[in-house]
Amino acid sequence: MKSKKSEIHANLRSILEKTLDEARREYVLAKESRDTDTKSSAGDKFETGREMMQREMDKLSALVDNTLYSLSKLDRLADLPASVVISEGSLVETDQETYYISIGYGKLDEVYVISIESPLGVELKGKKVGDRVEMRGRQINIKSIL
Repeated sequence: MKSKKSEIHANLRSILEKTLDEARREYVLAKESRDTDTKSSAGDKFETGREMMQREMDKLSALVDNTLYSLSKLDRLADLPASVVISEGSLVETDQETYYISIGYGKLDEVYVISIESPLGVELKGKKVGDRVEMRGRQINIKSIL
């Protein structure tokens, strides 16, 4: 039986893999478009079109790099055992929300996926069950760490 943490981890990994595949596919299409664009008598229009494709390729290349980094980080956190203190890889249930401390992603189903370097991640790091943190005027009570 899969744990809640491993299910969240697997779901997040699957989403990132799809993002990576799509970004790579879009990069190839943008490159083909840039390379097959033929110079016309418009001149400047040709260069503008090529520059736009190059910018798109640069953006997609950065997305690929960032996604690969996120996947690598997730893989390092995959088999970390539960800890009595919050650290990277912890699934933290509070009286308000549930947080998976791994990468900066945002809301995934009913869990917020945040990095340890985020403002809330910094506040939560090293805390134990029963501890409380304050974030933006809200008191957050830690109920469990998985």
